[in-house]
Formats: sequence, structure tokens, C-alpha cells
Amino acid sequence: MRFKVLTAVLLFLASVFGYSQNTPDLDEYWFYGKPISDIRFSGNRSVTSSELDALMMQFKGRVFDDNVFWEIQGKLYALEYFDRIEPSVFPVYSPDLEVALVFNVIERPTIDRIIFSGNSGVSRRELNEVILSRVNDIYNQSKVRLDIEAIINKYLEKGYPNVSVNAAETQPSGNDSGITLVFNITEHEKISISKIEFQGNTRFTSNALRNQLSLRQKSIINDGAFQEAKLIADRETVARYYHDRGFIDAYVRDVTRSYEPDSRGTNLILTFLIEEGTEFRFGGVTFEGNNIFSSEQLEKLISSRIGDVINMTRLEMDLQRVADLYFENGYIYNSIIRTPNKDNLTNTLSYTVSIIERSRAYIENIIIIGNERTRNNVIMREIPLEPGDIFSRTKVLEAMRNLYNLQYFSMIIPDTLQGSAENLMDLVFTLEEQLTTDIQFGITFSGSADPDTFPISGLIQWNDRNIFGSGNQLGIELNSSVVNSHSLSINYTHRYIFGIPLSVGFDFSASFSKRMTAMDNQAPFFNSDNEAGAHPDGFASYEEYISGSKTPSNEYLMSYDQWYLSFGISTGYRWSTLLGIFGINGGLRVGGVINQYDQEIYRPFDHQLRKDNNNFNFRNSFWFALSLDQRDIFYDPSSGYYLYQRFGVNGFFNFENEKYLRSDSRFQMYFTLWDVEVTENWSFKGVLAFNAALSFLFKQPGRDLDIISSNKLAIDGMFNARGWNGEYWNKGQLLLDSWIELRIPLVRGILAWDFYFDAAGVDGVNGNYFSGFSLNNMRFSFGGGLRFTIPQFPIRISVGAGFKFVDGAFQWRRENGNVVGIQMSFAISY
Repeated sequence: MRFKVLTAVLLFLASVFGYSQNTPDLDEYWFYGKPISDIRFSGNRSVTSSELDALMMQFKGRVFDDNVFWEIQGKLYALEYFDRIEPSVFPVYSPDLEVALVFNVIERPTIDRIIFSGNSGVSRRELNEVILSRVNDIYNQSKVRLDIEAIINKYLEKGYPNVSVNAAETQPSGNDSGITLVFNITEHEKISISKIEFQGNTRFTSNALRNQLSLRQKSIINDGAFQEAKLIADRETVARYYHDRGFIDAYVRDVTRSYEPDSRGTNLILTFLIEEGTEFRFGGVTFEGNNIFSSEQLEKLISSRIGDVINMTRLEMDLQRVADLYFENGYIYNSIIRTPNKDNLTNTLSYTVSIIERSRAYIENIIIIGNERTRNNVIMREIPLEPGDIFSRTKVLEAMRNLYNLQYFSMIIPDTLQGSAENLMDLVFTLEEQLTTDIQFGITFSGSADPDTFPISGLIQWNDRNIFGSGNQLGIELNSSVVNSHSLSINYTHRYIFGIPLSVGFDFSASFSKRMTAMDNQAPFFNSDNEAGAHPDGFASYEEYISGSKTPSNEYLMSYDQWYLSFGISTGYRWSTLLGIFGINGGLRVGGVINQYDQEIYRPFDHQLRKDNNNFNFRNSFWFALSLDQRDIFYDPSSGYYLYQRFGVNGFFNFENEKYLRSDSRFQMYFTLWDVEVTENWSFKGVLAFNAALSFLFKQPGRDLDIISSNKLAIDGMFNARGWNGEYWNKGQLLLDSWIELRIPLVRGILAWDFYFDAAGVDGVNGNYFSGFSLNNMRFSFGGGLRFTIPQFPIRISVGAGFKFVDGAFQWRRENGNVVGIQMSFAISY
């Protein structure tokens, strides 16, 4: 009734927004039960109509009633943009009677200026970084309250435990829509720790204990800021240090404080008063009430041995493994009680673990929350559990990994709720979606490893990895360097066929490029690359050709145009196994290429190009691959391994100019070396990554080996042996590529710093493969750089240096006879 009174008072007819004035008499509450055709706003200046329209879109078409109206009002007030909202309703005839809502809003003032008053120990820049309010934002009291807390926390970090902060708003005269937001800060004195001492410690030195603390004494590199929260945590840290070394009764009795003021503030001396107690040893674990698993099975989970000095952290992990065994097998409602038995005569500690076993927990419902765009079936197919299954912690973790690898969600939180009966439970996944559509315009670095192509190009790209929430991918990309290359590609991938993880992909690509190749214009002429002693123009002998890394200078290179059209179809299937996700993939590509040059002027060294000039040559291929993936997150892993084997057949028919087989093998492994939590949202982490890959080109049975030079294997200096781009002309039929990297994430999921060491080599000319392979073939490089870990922006920027060995002698990388030092390189990450 309160709504009817409100709307009756506010109801009026007007010609605003083109709604009709010439309407027949309407009942006072005519708008009830009528569909909402439009929602408009007036009075808004800082808040854009498009932002409000997007919020109101869900209400258009719904039938008008009390609940709908209060829901709309609630969403508008929840924005905290408006001081007052005045609703009005209008009839719309099109052709049935519908409702148009008009909200006249009175905006809260905007922030014209932010001032910090009273700050001297913390700079304005540091304070601006922690607050949420920004100039030109609409003033929001909730946000300001959070800003006050953030400023106080920043001061606490800096060693000002008694700081006080309040906020005030002033409105300059003549300005009716903007305010100045002032944060008034009273810092009080800064307290710095000048010394940390210990009393009562006889078993461990003060230095050993001091190194365990998060609080630090004032030094050249540390300001010694005191924080009460850290002191509380450090008391527990000292006690834990003793407990993990057998002194299970040790505790910090007190921490005394003494103060010494000086001109810069107050110096604090902290003294930890320690009660050490006696060293205890492990006396074993006794299990009671266990029938599902035998005591022998449970005892095998205890890594601590009878007679060992007690390590409480390790012992707690041992006992947790017992609980996890039950939990993993679906017994999540068991009661497991650990009773410590301390014998002060023998100084031993043993445990009695009493287990009350209950029935397994079966999944009654799997509930998905937070997916506004992604369809439920897309999510459910990545969860290896169904209603009726026994609960499995391992499968829940596998589901999280699968969902993160989709790259549709920024947050995934699993939870368990009691079901409708004692042995039933609901498995709930709360998700936070992220953008899956990428639209890019402008200038981009192509990342091409081919030095023939100009690396800077204009880009128009649209890609949706989750089109219409279906889990499928559609992408269109147009690239043009203007100088020498243009390409268009369209791709579509359907990830699930017949409800199983069988994917099918289609793509079409067309490209044009101006390329460079070695010439054979000067006598003696060679009719085949396989002819003994063959060498292109620019070299006096085959030996000089080899010693020059098969790289002619620019004046001995010719240009030609290449057109390429292709259509591809691919498919794949994957299984979840104990060793990881096993995948099998395959594909077929049909297409053709046209190479064009003026044969009256140029004669290419590559005999295939001589045959191909101005002819359309089919270029067809088939491939299949096997993979085993145990990485945690495939696009930026921190643990696990990856095995990959691909085999391809290039050229099906005798009339095709290229006919060869190709094999690619790859092994990668990742280890997290350390993961230290620095702040609540960031950890200092180090990941060691290994890669070893081997590629071969073979003859097809009964056919000659026909490959154009650009499709042979090479060190490109970008994807392998970073920095050695001058080796691209040294082609072969074998490529060994290996690297080791230390990866340190700087911004989780966005940016990392990598240190790398690369080693790559090419051989196998004329199919000899390893027969002539030696250290002389290898090219080494090392350095470091930034790597963007965003899947949509896989760019790597590195600086490094390279070296090789010539007949066992070390030699830095050279260009034109000169040593090349540290240099920058760009690459696409993978």
C-alpha cells in the first residue's frame, strides 16, 4: 500500500521524451500488471545514461508490480550516486498499453579536489595510492570510510601506532556540484625499533631467533617501523620455532618495551622473555575406532618416527593426512579427535586418535553461483563429479583447475553444504566471471620469427573465447604491415561435441607477403640445393658459405611475392587420468601458394622457387598429436609437466612441390622453488621451468625430400636461442631447442620477470641428422626480461647476450665481424 500512495502522489502526465499527452482517462493504478517498455533518466550529469541503461536493461519487458519497483529503486540507491530519486510513470501505446518509467535523479556532488592535511611522515603520493576516492568521482561516504581505514593502515605500516584520521567535505563558493575532500591526519610520534633482544634463550642464539621475526631493527635498509599486529604474530613465530625443535612447552611469557625519544621520533627496544621448557621426543600414534582403514594403513601416513625430536609442524601435517585420507574417500562427516599424551618422566609425546566413522557423503546437488554469462552446462562439463557421486577432494581440485584453464573466471571458490539427509551434501561453486572478448585496434608487434617480414603492423582483431556463453571460440584478425605483409584469418572452435570433450575447429586464412631469398644469378649455376659444393651469390666457395652461417649480405638477396590461401579443420579429445590430462588431436589443411618474381632479372638459389614461379602450387598437410598435461595452469604454470608429440604429413600428391614428413617432440617441467607471502594479495614466488624439444624432417617413403627453404628448420633468435636472429638462413632438417628459466611473477596473472638460458642447434643437412652434429652447431644465449602472462597479450621483452663454441673455443655472438653485447629482443610467449 505504501507504494501505491507514493506513486499516486508522484504520478503525472507530461510530454517529456515524446510520451503522448492525448490519452484517455486512466485508472489511478493503471500501470499495475503492464509490461515495462522503457526506463529513462533525467537530471543526471556526471553519471552517464549508458551506465544506468545497462543496469536497467534486465527490467525492460517485465510486468510492473511492487516487487519490481522496489528492486529497481534498490539497485539505483545501491550505486550511492544519488541523494534523491523521484519516479514517474507514463503510458505508452504500442499497440497495447505499456509502462514507461522516468526517474528524475539528484546526484551527489563530485570530488573536485583531494587534500591531505597534517601528513609529514607519509607522502601525498603514497596516500593517493591507497585510497579509492578519485578526483571527478561522485562523493561516496562508504568509500571515504574505507579510505580512512586505508590511510590508518598505511601509517601503521610506517610505524605510527597512534595515528588518527577524519574526513571533511567543503564546497567552494559558486560551485553547486563539486566539493573538496579533506583528510585531516594527526600523526603523533613515530616509533622505530632500535633493538630486539631476548632473555631466557639458552638453546638457540638471539640472532637465530631474530631472523624468524617479521619486525626488523632499524638499519640502513630498514626503517624499523613498529606494528602491533606483527608483534602478536612474532610471538607465535618464536614459540613455533621452539615447538618444531622439540620444545613443545616453550612460549613467550612477555615482550617488554622501553622507549628512547630523539629528534626523529621514539626509539623502541623490544625484549622477548622466553620460557624454553624441556626437549621432547615422539612416542607414536595409537588409532581407535577405525574400521574402514586399518591401523597399519593409517600408521604409514605418519612420517615422524618414534624417538625423533618432536617437530610439531610435521606432526600436525602427519595427522592431517589421516583426516585427508577419509576426506578424499568421501567420509567428510567423520569425527576425528586427537588427544596428546605427554609423559614428563620420559619427555615423550604421543597421540591417541579417536575416530568416529560415519557414512560416506554423496553429492545431492552441484550448485553454480555467479555465472551471469557462461551457461551452466559449460561449467558442469568441466567438473568431474555428478549428483550421486561420492565426494572427492581431488576431483574438486581438478574441477577448479579445469575452470581456471577456461580463462572465463577470475575467482573460483568451492564450498560444501549439508544436504537434505545426513549422508548427502551440496557442492557449491561460487564464480566471478571475467571478460572473454578481446577487441584490439592499432599498432602491434607481430612477433614473427621470419626476418623477411616487417615486424610492426596495423591490427584489427576480435576474439571471443566464450561466445554467447557457449564455451566456444570465434575470432577474426586482420593484419597489415603496409610495407610487405597482409593477412586475414577467421577461426571457430567448438569445444564439446555430443556432450563429450571432443573439439572441432575450422579456420580460413589468406596472406600476402614480400619475402627475401638467396640468389644464384652468377656463374657457376646450380640446379639443385643438394648438388655438392652448391653456394649462392655472395660467397666464393662452399666453405665460405658454411663459415658465413649461410647468411648472404642484403645486396645478394632477391625479393619475391608470396600469396597463400588455406582452409583447416582440426579435432581433439582429452581424458583425465592419474598422470594428467591425456589429449589426442589431429587436423587437415588444404591450400595453395603462389610465388612470383621477375625471372628475366632474378634466379633464386632455391630450386623449388625456380620451379614454382607464377604457378599455383597445392600445399596440403595432415597432422596428429598426443599430449600429456599435468600442469596446474597451462598458460602460466608453476608446477607439473607437459609431454607433446606431433607428427605431420606435408604433401599428398605427386604434383605437389613439397613432400616431406615432420616430427616434433617436446617435454616441459615446472617447479615452485619458493612462495613467500609478502602481502595479502602478493607473494614473492620463484618458478623453475625446463624445456627440451626436438624436430625432424623426413622423406616420405618412395619419394624425394622436397622442401622449400622457408619451411626448413632454423634458429630464429626469437622462439629459440633468443638473440641469434642472424642464424635464420642456416637451414636444416633437425632442430634441437632447449631452455631453462627462472620465472618470478611481479603482478599475479599479468606480468613476470624471467631469467633464461637458451641452447639450440640445427643440423641434418641432406638427412644426415646427428652424424655431423657437434658443439659447433649449438648457439647459446642468456639474459632476462618481462613476460606478460595475460593469454590475450602474450608478449615477451628480453635483454641478453649470446655465445657459441668454434672447435672448442668460446666466442661471443658477432655481427659483421664485431662482437654483439647485451641487446633487446621481442618475442611471443609460449
